[in-house]
Amino acid sequence: MDTDKFKEDLDRCIEALIEDLSQIRTGRATPELVEDVLVDAYGTQAPLKNYATISASDAKSLVISPWDKTIIDNISKAVSESNRGFSSVTEGDHVRVSLPDLTEERRKEYVKLMKDRVEDTRVAVRNVRQKYMKELDDMQSDGMSEDAADRVRDTLEDMVKEYNEKIEEMKDEKEKDLMTI
Repeated sequence: MDTDKFKEDLDRCIEALIEDLSQIRTGRATPELVEDVLVDAYGTQAPLKNYATISASDAKSLVISPWDKTIIDNISKAVSESNRGFSSVTEGDHVRVSLPDLTEERRKEYVKLMKDRVEDTRVAVRNVRQKYMKELDDMQSDGMSEDAADRVRDTLEDMVKEYNEKIEEMKDEKEKDLMTI
C-alpha cells in the first residue's frame, strides 16, 4: 500500500479547502474575491485573472489593472454584475473595486457557508480513507498478513486524524477572521 499516494490525495482535499476558503470574503479585500469573475472579452468568457493584475490597495478596495486597456469597461461591468455586492469604478487605466462593510448578518451567512465547505472537505477526506481501506481489505484477501494490514490501517487512521485536525484549525482561523470587525 502506497501511503505517499494516500497523503497526496489528502493534500488535494486540503488544497481544495484552501481555495474554497479564499473565495469567502472576510473584512479585508483580497484579489481572490474577484479573480474568478467571468469577463466577456475577445468573443469569449474567461476568469478575470486571465486578463489583469489584481491587487489590494487597502483593506476595503481592490485595483484591477488590465493588460489590454481596451477591455477595461468589460472588466468593470463583469465585476459590478457578479452578484458579489461589489461596486466598480473605472479610473483611467484601471478599475477600482470597493467592498462594502460586512453586516453581522452577512458575516454569519459567510460563517455558515464556510462551515458547509469545511464539511464537504471532511466528507472528501472520509471518501479517500474509505477508498484506501477497501484497497487494503482487497490486499488482505489476496494474501497480505493481518498484522501488516493492521499496521497500515493504523498509519492511515493517524494521517486522517492529523488532516482532520488541520481542517479544524483552518475552520477556526477563518471563522475568527470572518467575525472580526
